[in-house]
Amino acid sequence: MMRGLVEKVTSSIGAMLANKGSLGNDFEAIRQHVLLRISEVPVGQFPFYHLYIDKLFPDAYFEALWEQMREFKVPEKMQARTQDNDAFVNRRYPLARSSELTIRQFRAIWEDSEVKLALFKKFYVNPTPAMMNEIEIHKKEFEFVFSEPGRFQNIHVDIPPKYMSFVFYFPKEPLSDEDELKNATVLYDSDLNPVHNARFRKNSVCIFVPHFHSYHGFSTTIERDVLVMFMMNATDQKHWHEVLKLKKDRAPDFDATLHLIEQKLARNPLIEYGTDPKDLEAARKACRINAPRGRVMLDLE
Repeated sequence: MMRGLVEKVTSSIGAMLANKGSLGNDFEAIRQHVLLRISEVPVGQFPFYHLYIDKLFPDAYFEALWEQMREFKVPEKMQARTQDNDAFVNRRYPLARSSELTIRQFRAIWEDSEVKLALFKKFYVNPTPAMMNEIEIHKKEFEFVFSEPGRFQNIHVDIPPKYMSFVFYFPKEPLSDEDELKNATVLYDSDLNPVHNARFRKNSVCIFVPHFHSYHGFSTTIERDVLVMFMMNATDQKHWHEVLKLKKDRAPDFDATLHLIEQKLARNPLIEYGTDPKDLEAARKACRINAPRGRVMLDLE
C-alpha cells in the first residue's frame, strides 16, 4: 500500500514538472516579472477603480507575443466580431484553443493562483481561495480584436458574470501622446464624461472590475489591435444565461441585470464600494444601464 502511495505521489510530481516544462524555460521569469509589475502599480481611483500597467511583460516575451498576433491577423484566420457597435463589424481571432507556446504561457500567467490573488486583492475586500477557484478565463471572449480607424464601441459596464476585465495593447509602432490616449480604453465618469487614464502603448494593459458604474468603451483614430480577456464565474454565467433565455435583460428598468450585479457584489465586496449594503443599494439606483447586455446608450439628439 505504501509503495502504491509513493508511486502515485511520484507520478503526480512528475506530471506537474512536465507541465511546467511544457511552458518553456522562461515561463517562471515571465510570471515573476508580471507579479512585480502588479505589486509596483497603485490602483487608480477615478472615475472608478482600475489599473493601467505598462512594461507588463519582459520585452522578449512581449515581442514574441506581438509577432504571434501578426500571424493571426490575416483575412483567412480572422472572424467577425459584432458586439462592439451595431453600425459595423470588427475582426477577432479566438485564443482559447490556441496551442502556440506564447499563448499557452499567456494563459498560464493569468490562471496562476498567485497572480490572480495579487490582482484581486487590488479590488476586492476579501478574495478568498474559494472565490479564486470559482473564477476562470472566459473562453468565448479570450481573443485578439482588430479595429479599423473611426470605430466606436458603445459605452457599457460588462455583463454581470464578469469579475475582472483586461485589455492588452498592441500598437504596431510608437505613437504620439495624443494617439496613445485617444485609442486606449476610455473610462467614463458618472456623468458619462470620457476619462483617458490608459494609453494605447505596447506592452501595457488596462484592468478593472465590472460593477454598477464601470462605464467604458473605445473610440479609434488609428488601427487598434488589442487582446481582450475576462475572468468569469461559471455559476454566475448560468444565472445570466437564464436571464437572457427568459428575455429579462430588457427595458424599462433592466432589473434582472441589476439584481445579478448586486448579488455578485454582495457576495464579493469591492474595496471601492465597501461592505455597507446601503452604499451598494445607492450605486444600483444611480446605475445608468439603459440597453441590453449592460450598455448605456446616449441620446445624441
